[in-house]
Amino acid sequence: MGILLSCNAMSAEYLFMTDKIYDPRFDTGDKVIQCGRHNDIFKLWLQWRGKGTSGFERLMDRLMELSEYMVRRIREQSDKFHLILEPEMVNVSFWYLPKQLRGIPHDQHKEIKLGKVCAKLKGRMMQAGTIMVGYQPDDRRPNFFRNIISSAAVTEKDVDFLLSEMDRLGHDIIVD
Repeated sequence: MGILLSCNAMSAEYLFMTDKIYDPRFDTGDKVIQCGRHNDIFKLWLQWRGKGTSGFERLMDRLMELSEYMVRRIREQSDKFHLILEPEMVNVSFWYLPKQLRGIPHDQHKEIKLGKVCAKLKGRMMQAGTIMVGYQPDDRRPNFFRNIISSAAVTEKDVDFLLSEMDRLGHDIIVD
């Protein structure tokens, strides 16, 4: 019991937040040798082999379209979401704004509160079991959500559900 964790744990703070309000045993990244990147190169090789170069190109174009769609939907709901930066690939980085923080000028104090919202909302996601979006800080800002669209099965309807579900789960969050 615990041998995989003791052998592989890097406890990377940017991946494994310490402010979780759910059971961290669900986070398997520290139990495998590649952290959260379970044999990525093998999966890439299999996909490329199965789809071919043109099929893989179409897949990547579609994932980029979905990321652009998500950015557009976030911008359309700027009262509920704050896009942090323009995505360069399929990572969409943003904050969710509960009602308590809507209409307040954006400054460093507000960003600290938004960072606290991430842990609370992620806990609600885990309890509801309907969506799961990771969050992390970087060297310039506190925790923010980082959604990565990587599945060919994702549709615009899924992106809309994700954003509406975040709002349903988080609209009443209060932070100090």
